[in-house]
Amino acid sequence: MQFLFSVFRVFRDYIMLTVLSALSLFLIVNSDSAPVQVLRSFSIITFASLQSSTTWAAGMFSADRDAAKLRDVNVTLMEEVMQLRQLRQENLELRRKIGFRERSSYALVPTEIVGKSLVLGQHMITLDAGSDDSIAVNMPVINENGLVGKIIATTGSYAIAQLALHRDFRATAKIKRSRIDGIIAWEEGDNLILKNVDKTADVLPGDTIVTSEYSNIYPAELMIGVVRSIGPGGGGQFSHIVVEPRVHFASLERVFVIRYRSIPERSQIEQAVFPSEEQ
Repeated sequence: MQFLFSVFRVFRDYIMLTVLSALSLFLIVNSDSAPVQVLRSFSIITFASLQSSTTWAAGMFSADRDAAKLRDVNVTLMEEVMQLRQLRQENLELRRKIGFRERSSYALVPTEIVGKSLVLGQHMITLDAGSDDSIAVNMPVINENGLVGKIIATTGSYAIAQLALHRDFRATAKIKRSRIDGIIAWEEGDNLILKNVDKTADVLPGDTIVTSEYSNIYPAELMIGVVRSIGPGGGGQFSHIVVEPRVHFASLERVFVIRYRSIPERSQIEQAVFPSEEQ
């Protein structure tokens, strides 16, 4: 009992404050007098304002967190959409290539491009197939759009192809509409030229250029490109015919090698008697 009195003496001020505060609140709640009602309304309004401010501040922090979460979700969804678009594009490309292979009358070896040399005038690609896949030097390289180039070197598992944009590339070609013969070659930029065509020959912008039946390397009628412009040649006898290739060389990823071998006996006699520009 003495302990309780000691505690009361020490904390009497706090105990009296608590008792009086509780009594005041009791009287305010249970009193119907006008001043008390005004005080009660003021207290309620003040408490509601404080609660609203607290809720607004908490809402701001919550909105920032929600916005950050939404940004993360948006980035994830964008990455998934890009992956799906890429897969769709690859699927469509593979379908086109499979359809082209099924329609083709040639024996084709499908290959992936694993390396590129894009030095101006020295365009070459490395393929993931070689002599073990029956690929040999001088075999034509194509895709579904047309002539890409030819094989110039092989190992058991790899092959190097010279593109039509290489400065040393040559192929006998002709204008499909008028059957005028010429030599296709690279001159500059991303375009080819049709050489050795007389300035009086029947050639028009928009004419289709294909490989000719006189080639000992390329099968006839392989698509090369379309005539874009015709001008006077340097010597005056021939026209300067610019050809836009149908193949988009910058975006090449997969190509086919045609198992088409040149005839050695024919190559030997032709080179001995009248060396051809075709290489």
